[in-house]
Amino acid sequence: MREGTNGFDPDQLNQYLGEIDKADDRLLELKSQHMLACKTPRAKIRETMKAAKEAGLNMAAFRTVVAEHRSQRKIEEKIAALEADDAQDFELMREALGDYGSTPLGEAALKKARPQGEQLDTLRG
Repeated sequence: MREGTNGFDPDQLNQYLGEIDKADDRLLELKSQHMLACKTPRAKIRETMKAAKEAGLNMAAFRTVVAEHRSQRKIEEKIAALEADDAQDFELMREALGDYGSTPLGEAALKKARPQGEQLDTLRG
């Protein structure tokens, strides 16, 4: 502890704060770049949703269909990313469950059987 102080070195504290400020600035820059890169695809989605609405689709129902479709794509990506032995076990479990696997209880059983860190949202297709 430095004599005549509360025990904290202001230069050291300012150095830490300066480093954090630089990292915060970099994060903000990266977020801005990310948001800019996402603008075009998000605009395309808005245009497509507008076209669907103009075509007379029930938008509440269509948004639900879109959400289900996106969820299914995520599941397919997770399954495709499994290593061969995990994929084989997954298919064997799915076959063993049959129609039961598409129920909430069956989905819970599949989730429980997954290796740690691998979550499965649903089996509905």
